[in-house]
Amino acid sequence: MPTRRSAALVLLASALPVRAQTDSCRCHATNARFNVVNLPKTGYDFIPINDDDSLGFYVAYSAKQNDTNTDFSSTSCMYVLPLDNDEVLVFSGGFGDTWYLPGGAFFNADYDVAMIKQAIVGCMGRDLASTRVRFVAPHGHPDHITVAFIKALERAGLAVIEIAYQEGDRAWIEQLPWLPHHPALFHVLPGSACGEPIGTPPITYASPLGTIWFTHRPGHTPGSIDLVLDVLGDPTNRVLVQGSGSGGCAPPSGVTMTLSAHGTAIIAGPRRAVSEVLPGQGVNRSCLLPVTPPKLGDTWVVEVDVSAHPEASMIYLIGTDCLLQPGLLTPFGELLVDPLGRPRLSITRPVLSTTKESIGMDIPRDPALMGRTSYVQAVIVGGKTELSNGLHLVIGF
Repeated sequence: MPTRRSAALVLLASALPVRAQTDSCRCHATNARFNVVNLPKTGYDFIPINDDDSLGFYVAYSAKQNDTNTDFSSTSCMYVLPLDNDEVLVFSGGFGDTWYLPGGAFFNADYDVAMIKQAIVGCMGRDLASTRVRFVAPHGHPDHITVAFIKALERAGLAVIEIAYQEGDRAWIEQLPWLPHHPALFHVLPGSACGEPIGTPPITYASPLGTIWFTHRPGHTPGSIDLVLDVLGDPTNRVLVQGSGSGGCAPPSGVTMTLSAHGTAIIAGPRRAVSEVLPGQGVNRSCLLPVTPPKLGDTWVVEVDVSAHPEASMIYLIGTDCLLQPGLLTPFGELLVDPLGRPRLSITRPVLSTTKESIGMDIPRDPALMGRTSYVQAVIVGGKTELSNGLHLVIGF
């Protein structure tokens, strides 16, 4: 009888040539809509700014250590927004290279920048060689702007073309140990009235998401600024990314979403479990069907129709966080799930029926699992090997 290992090797052998050509599966962002607790987290999130989650940007979390450097104690948010003309805006730079200091970074700047790079290249689909980065400091404290972070961006192959900050924090920032070529990139921003754009005319950045501008919000530091995004150019639908805290200055009008400079991004919206059938190119039989959605604290159940596979002896259910796009046509059908993605599930079941087999998996009631995305496919073996259709799953309520 075929074993779980042999079925896995069939998939891996089929997928490896595709990975060598396309280098797929480089985006591991989770959806911030599914964050339900404001606990320090690592990794990076997609920030959707519309109801169907088709538009948005990214936040990566720079982690600060606790007193014993055994866990995270807090996070600084590094926001990454797409701009026009092969440019990207990075708002905040994390804790930098202070992991060796009590209360400093849990990881170093290279670790943080690796997430920034994944968001830019793997999620946004930008070309590393042609992408130019505009860095804007939310304020002058060293958990938001460090030379180590800018140097790490450059080491990662990203061209930094601007280092912007507000003049109120100029003295702190300009005394840092910059490399000789960095001062030419400095862009000192003036102040502004509460809720009004910085600059005359306003300093703006064109983005596929809308118009990006900044407003001065002194309080946490003299040079604290907020990022404002007019979604698709609509001043009545604005996303505000705080550069520090609320401060004593009123925000602009029309703000419908506010994101913090620290902590975990939590946004409103549906957190429903998703169980979507992926037919691919239609080559495979539609024999893998959801019975129950993947909900926290519940049992997720699927059915596998084996009626057209009379010699079936075993079902191998695999899931990773990556979908092959396009799928790979093999002698066994179309491979839709990339086995080289991050593993999500691996279940083997003997076939005991001649019609349908049910497979279930208990999902713990763990808020950390909210929003976890998986792409799942069944392999039916015995007599022949057959690949099923795929499923797109998101754990929710």
